[in-house]
Amino acid sequence: MKKRIVSKWLYPVAIASLVMLSACGGGQQAQPSGGEQPAATGAESKEPIKVGAIFSLTGPNSPLGVPEKQAVELLVKEINGAGGVDGRPLEVVFEDDKSDNTEAVKAIKKLVSKEKVVAMLGSSGTGPSLGMAEFAAAEKLPLISMAAADQITNPVRAGIFKTPHTDVHGTKRVFKYLKEKGITKIAMLNDSNPYGSGWTTQLKKYAPEYGITVVAEEKYGTKDPSMSSQLTKIKGTDAQVLIVAGTNPGPATIVKEAKQLNLGIPIISSHGSANSKFLELVGDAGEGVLMVAGKLLVPDQIDANDPQAAIIKKFSEGYKAAYNELPDGFAGYGYDGLNLLVEGLKQAGGDASKLGEVLEKVKYVGVTGEFTFSADDHNGLTEDSMIMVEVKDGKFQILK
Repeated sequence: MKKRIVSKWLYPVAIASLVMLSACGGGQQAQPSGGEQPAATGAESKEPIKVGAIFSLTGPNSPLGVPEKQAVELLVKEINGAGGVDGRPLEVVFEDDKSDNTEAVKAIKKLVSKEKVVAMLGSSGTGPSLGMAEFAAAEKLPLISMAAADQITNPVRAGIFKTPHTDVHGTKRVFKYLKEKGITKIAMLNDSNPYGSGWTTQLKKYAPEYGITVVAEEKYGTKDPSMSSQLTKIKGTDAQVLIVAGTNPGPATIVKEAKQLNLGIPIISSHGSANSKFLELVGDAGEGVLMVAGKLLVPDQIDANDPQAAIIKKFSEGYKAAYNELPDGFAGYGYDGLNLLVEGLKQAGGDASKLGEVLEKVKYVGVTGEFTFSADDHNGLTEDSMIMVEVKDGKFQILK
């Protein structure tokens, strides 16, 4: 059990008693990791606010989870350096779900029972997030997910929120672009996991609204080494564009094999692969690939008058200084998630029991978009905060 640091106003007899206990080995006071005794004033002298964070630090979703964890760690240092939350230090306890649904549920149960966390961040993927959200809702534990699927927050459940744009937002943004270009026939090749299946559902649902026909619908497994058979089937259709929904390495493999097969139509990838890892995996074959993404993907291309410009600049510069690389959208999901929790805690006066209710009223300009939560919307974003980019000269460039 952690001991509180004794303040100077305690009676002398109490101090004397503690000294005697220490001399007899009857009590040990916790020391900070640096070995120095903190002052008995300010945030460090108070009980920390403990938050759990479950990210995919290993497994297929690790390109998502690792930057999310790094962003949260960076923000915790900033928050505590500025005095914490309502004068209390913020402590984030991390767990790795190994990109596995069962591991995610085991991890959240551990954090609740052993660490007594008051709120949760995570997970990186849709499957793990859905399992966590079910448990968190039953426990009335506020949770903010970093996964994209619409079903995480639709239908709305008390205390369950998310930071990424949903597959609905991505679908509408892509279809808006296709309508502008006069494209009416699409093929789909999506991961069979919950993320890819969510995109399949939304693409089929909204296609008629934009005058679009789905002429081919194919799936692949997250760990499949090749998708050439699906691409061959698609090549035999009259599709004008191929839409791919998945997380790396799948989309990069598809792009490379499509080039080898001379597919001959443009490829649009979902925001699940919107990071530098995609560029690394796809190499020269990625030239000309289109992608729907958040603005953080191209921080140096955002208009200075954009409401998100200042926070994107601040976060990008801080992240690059800490990790010697620019953040991607996944890092932004973690950064926005913790900022939203902290904003909620501040508005709740530090009372975590009110956090779920208070978050429904939070308005926050983040690196992912401008969040406006409500009782009916626990994602708070629209497709208008997404952009279309093209891989050009090995880099992402905004399509004007």
